[in-house]
Amino acid sequence: MKILMRLFALVGFILFAISASQSHAQSSVTPDENIVGHTTTTAVSSQSTAPTTGNTARSKSDPICGITHLVRCIQDLGEDEKGIFTSPLRVQPRDAYWLAPLGAATGMAFAYDADASQAVGVDANRADIANKISDFGSFYATGAESAGIYFIGLAKNNPKLAETGRLGAEAILDSGTVALVTKLASNRQRPLQRNGQGNFWANGTSHWEFDSSFPSDHATASMALARVIAGEYPHWYVALPAYGFAESIGVSRILASQHFPSDVLVGQAIGFLSGSYVLNHRALYRPAAKRTLTSKLIGSFNPITDPRTHSLGASIEISLGH
Repeated sequence: MKILMRLFALVGFILFAISASQSHAQSSVTPDENIVGHTTTTAVSSQSTAPTTGNTARSKSDPICGITHLVRCIQDLGEDEKGIFTSPLRVQPRDAYWLAPLGAATGMAFAYDADASQAVGVDANRADIANKISDFGSFYATGAESAGIYFIGLAKNNPKLAETGRLGAEAILDSGTVALVTKLASNRQRPLQRNGQGNFWANGTSHWEFDSSFPSDHATASMALARVIAGEYPHWYVALPAYGFAESIGVSRILASQHFPSDVLVGQAIGFLSGSYVLNHRALYRPAAKRTLTSKLIGSFNPITDPRTHSLGASIEISLGH
């Protein structure tokens, strides 16, 4: 159990370091006149009219993805997938500040995966409880949760809340595609399969597993949704429960003996980065963040002038308020 606690302490620190830089955000920014139709919204509070610096400007004739513009949603998803899957081609040396610790944490998790799984052991009652908890973090559940946020926002005439739900669903779908491709490429056995070592391609290429252990799709989906919620409402009292929800889903997958720690870590990274990508390319009401002590400690954050020119790693950089 000590091994497991150390691994999750490391995972928690990395996620905290990345997310805490945005915990003190500006609650109001002058709306961008280049963004379609949102400069005249007066029924929404100042927190609901805060476009992000660096978002791709839209023409006033361009529709926004929504229940009445589903074709636009499909186009956005296609653009997202293209940008996400080609992002490794645009990785720059400055991305090392988050790639290095993520790589080190993943390597450490791989090294102790089997030991951590054995330390957790098998407990039918605990596994049953853990599985019930993790059900809230599945792609179906998080998709429903995002839809609920979206429709509540529409009902309350709150475009920012509606955007949070819409972008949450978009991030979940984007990250889900990445997770599925990674599962097919890794074909890893789960903790309770065979010798419990989590071998990759144990049966060679004769058997393809669409639901292999690496990465955890529950961890991916829950973190993608949490990232969008925390990005749209970057306050500690929102970010803490959002990321706490994602972490609880990840921990439950390990306690249920469904995944190894590295499966959860990489899944959360995919979800976090996909959520960040969507926020930086689609959010119209996300407030610009102030530089905090944490952001100074973990690296230099530069303003994003055009997210389309940056890698997926650079997309997690926080736009500085003016």
